[in-house]
Parts: sequence; C-alpha cells; structure tokens
Amino acid sequence: MKPENFYQKLDALFRSGTIQEAENYIIRTMEQVQKDNDLPALISLANELGGVFRVTGRLEEAQKVYRVALETIRLLGMEDTEQHGTTLLNLASVHSEGKEASKALELYEQAAEIFKKKGLTHDYRMAALYNNMSHVYDLLGKADRALNYAEKSLTIVKALSGQEVELATTYSTLAVRYLNLQEEAKAEEALEESVRIFTSLPGKPNVHYAATLNSFGDLRFRQQRYDEAVSFFEKAQSIITENYGKSSAYAQVSLKNLEKARDLLLQTKLSPDFPGLREQNSRLNMRMTGLGLAEAYYDELGRAMIREQFPEYEKYMAVGLVGEGSECFGFDDELSESHDFGPGFCIWLPDDIYRAAGAQIQEAYNRLPKTYRNQSRQTTAEGGGRVGVFSIDEYYKKYTGAGDLPKDLVEWLFVPETSLATATNGKVFVDHWGEFSRIRSGLLNFYPQDILLKKLAARIAMMAQSGQYNYVRCMKRGETAAAYLSCGEFIKNTISTVYLLNRSYMPFYKWMFRGMDKLDHLKEIKPMLERLAAMPDTPQNTAAKTDVMEAVCITVRDELKRQGLISGNDAFLNNHCRDLMSNINDPRIKGLPVMFDGK
Repeated sequence: MKPENFYQKLDALFRSGTIQEAENYIIRTMEQVQKDNDLPALISLANELGGVFRVTGRLEEAQKVYRVALETIRLLGMEDTEQHGTTLLNLASVHSEGKEASKALELYEQAAEIFKKKGLTHDYRMAALYNNMSHVYDLLGKADRALNYAEKSLTIVKALSGQEVELATTYSTLAVRYLNLQEEAKAEEALEESVRIFTSLPGKPNVHYAATLNSFGDLRFRQQRYDEAVSFFEKAQSIITENYGKSSAYAQVSLKNLEKARDLLLQTKLSPDFPGLREQNSRLNMRMTGLGLAEAYYDELGRAMIREQFPEYEKYMAVGLVGEGSECFGFDDELSESHDFGPGFCIWLPDDIYRAAGAQIQEAYNRLPKTYRNQSRQTTAEGGGRVGVFSIDEYYKKYTGAGDLPKDLVEWLFVPETSLATATNGKVFVDHWGEFSRIRSGLLNFYPQDILLKKLAARIAMMAQSGQYNYVRCMKRGETAAAYLSCGEFIKNTISTVYLLNRSYMPFYKWMFRGMDKLDHLKEIKPMLERLAAMPDTPQNTAAKTDVMEAVCITVRDELKRQGLISGNDAFLNNHCRDLMSNINDPRIKGLPVMFDGK
C-alpha cells in the first residue's frame, strides 16, 4: 500500500462520496495489507476503520478494531510511540461515546503521557485529546473542568497552521461548554467563529460542520428564535444524512431537534399569542421528573426502536426504570440533574434471550439519541450501568443475591432492606413476558411473617439499648461522642421499625427520612426524630433528648399493640422482644439471638 495514494483516495471519498464507500475502501485495503503481512499499514487502517465505526454508532465494532491495532502495536514492539498514543486516544473516544467515562479518562491519560514524552505538548493530537477529555468531563457533569480542557485545546490549535477543521471543531466544542454554563453570549461568539472557518473551506461542507449547526440551532431554540433554529437544524440534517444516512444516531437526534423547532415555529406563525405555544413553552420550562422523562423517552423513541429492530424479542421484554438513583424513588429535583440523571430506561430479558440477543439490543439502545427534551444523561464512573439492557436473573441477583424470589426464610433474612427497596422502586412501563413483574410482585408482598417478627425484635431491642439505656449513661460519663453515636443508632433503628410496621422496605440512609412522608402509619415520629437530630449532645439537652426518645418508644409500642404483635404495656421496648420472638414458627429463625437479623 502506498500511503499517499491511499489517503488521497480516502480523503476524496470522504469529501465527495458516502461514508459507506469509504468504509468499503478501507476494508478492501485492509484485506490486501493482511495478505502482504504489512502490519504497520494494518495499524493505520484499523485506526481509520475504527473512526468510521465510531461516527456511525457501531461502538462495539470500533472497540474491537482498535484492540486489533493495539495488539499489533504490542507485537511490533511499538509501545509508547506516537502511533500507540493516537490509537489509545481513538479507543478512548469510543468509550467516551459509549458513556464509559472512567475507562475513557484512563485511556486519554495514557495517551497524554505518551504525547508528552514525545514532545507533542503543542501538537494537534494533544489538542484533540484535550477536546475529547472536555467531552468526558461534560458527560460527568463537571462543567468547569469541561470548559477548562476545551480552552486548553483551543490554545494549542490556534497556534498551529493548516488545522482549520480542528480549529472550527474546537470553537464548536467550546460553544457547547458555554451553553452548559448558560453563557449564551460567549457561546454565540464561538459558534460564529466556527461557522466562519467552516464556510471558508473549499469543496462540499465538512461533516463536522453539522455539529456546529446543531449547536447554533440549539442556541436559537433557547432564545425562542424558532425560524433561525429550523434553518440551522435543516442544514445540519442535510449534512448528516448525506454522510451518515438517515438511520444513524446522529441523524435521529438532529431530526428530533428539527421537528421540535418546526412545531413551535408553526404555532408562532399561526399566532404569536397562540395558547398552545404558551402552554408548550410553559411545559418546556417545567421540570419533568426522572421517571416521567424515562417513560416518555421509551414511549417516543424506545418502543419504536424495539418494534422496528427486534419484533421477535419484544414479547419477552419488560421495560421500565427501577434501581439506583433518586429518580427511581421519585425523590429527584433540580440538584439531582447534576449527575447520573437523564433520558434512559431499562430493558429486562429472560436469561436465554439475553445471552442470544442482549448485546445486539444494547447496541441499538446505545444508538438512541443522547439528548431528549433538553436533557442529556450525565453519567459518573460510579453511576454507570443503571439503564440499558439486562438479564432478569442477573438484575435481581445484583440486589437480592438471588435471580428469583428468596427460596426460604434464611435467604429472606440476609437480603438487606435497602437492597429490597432499590429492587422494587420505580415503575415498570410494560412487561410482555411477565417474569420480571412476577419476581417484583413477590418482593413487594413484603417479608414473610417470621422474618418481619425477627426484624422487629432486633430493631426495638436496639432502640431500647441505644436510646433508652446507653444514651443517658454515655452523657453521665461525659462521653459525648459515644452519646452522639447512640442517638444515631436510635434514630436509624427507629426509622427501620417505622418502615417495617408500614410493610415497606426502607431506602438507603440519604432517603430514609424523605421516604417516611409516603408511609401511612406513625407519621408523627418523623418530626420527633428530626427534633432529636437537631439537638446538640450537651448536658443541658440530655433530659430533653431522653424525653423525646421515650415518647418515640411509647408511640412504637402503641403501634405494635394496635397491630396485635405484642400485648404488654411496658414503655421499655426491650421487654417486648420476647413476645415477638415467641410468635416465630421456624426454629432456625426463632433460635437466633434477639439482635441478629442478617442485615
């Protein structure tokens, strides 16, 4: 392969042909260099093909081809070369596109280290790397760091000659970062510079110009200048369709933007005071809950993707949003949107179907538009894997340790309450097969009676020990830190008791208090506990705090009696544990120590 001839033809195909023609040409050339055993050429070609796969949304294929390039680099002893750094950069970009932020950052840092060793600190490749790192930090919701890396990239590219496309692209990236920070004037200035550069280039519009046009359309849409927004989106759609085809993920996002702008433009032309326009603008400014966003995203985009691409598997699917995240509990607000929040839903499949088609369905899911109703999912390294395609068996194992309902009382005993809360929150939008909902319903039926009694015995024993006994003793000894911990144990075990008596699973600590508002019984305890938590552990407050603890314990005792779980009137809760334990039937559970419950 003569490099100059290959790249001349490839550039010509990118300029005048379709991306499919370019892909076919790369693959044919790769087949030839493999026959010739020209491994260095294979590395270059693999990088080119990986780029094509990435921009057309075939991320798994892109990863595979870049891995081939890296293995070839290793075989040739080319580690820490410029080509090695470039390949790492390209692979990182694929992980970034797939929202795998931590993996992308790891690879970018490896590439940066190589570039620095090679003296490429001011090279266009380092600028590209910074640009890509900006994108990852944007995904993580770290807007300031994202802007910082975009500015670093611009500084490098501006000092280079002959890098007009890279410069225009960098201005476009910088504009998006400004938009995320609500700095519209700076964003417009950067976009105007990007447009100026792109329109000065010879030949047909560069494919990267579409991103600039889409961003400009987004800016005009925010400013309610819908006629201009439509114009920008139409131009972007034309470029994307010509290069990537109508079915690409990029084209779908652009089309949604265009349709939304056209709709509002039409209403504006009908009448500036058209009620529908005012209502729609009001809805755009009203916050949609995470569950509502997920269901709308599925209804408008996900359902069609499934029916068009996987009609043979739809009957086996359950779809919804369940699991980790405040939105699954219905507790999300504006603060929740900073990370691990945005459009997305779960598809659960029987294990055999998941093994057969899960990866393929996940790839299609990944190609859905990343932005929906002005929301883009901001995923942190810790928050990945919350949406997408899952095996029913593995999904439930993650939270309960079993792929089905716990098979006996011992298994029930050892599943943490907070895990059960996570596994049963949220909403199932549809369940065609019924298996996911069968398990879910079984868990929502709550603990078997023997487990409920055992857990209640353990909780009230801890309430008595920490609040009615140890707190005062700690304060008398002047051990205020120990008293603080005793009060904390009392509060935590009281909250768990309240949930148990409501036959509801307690969420993890961040949402324990918030979730109490949804419970039917013992609502009066929440303000009592809030008062308890607000009082410092000082000698002056000891009597007041112990009075509140005693009042809480009496309230719990009364509810236990009302439900027929105990019969005595003693205010000291520990003295009611025997009543609870005596009603347990299973000898394995009955024989356990009172305070043990497997949590």
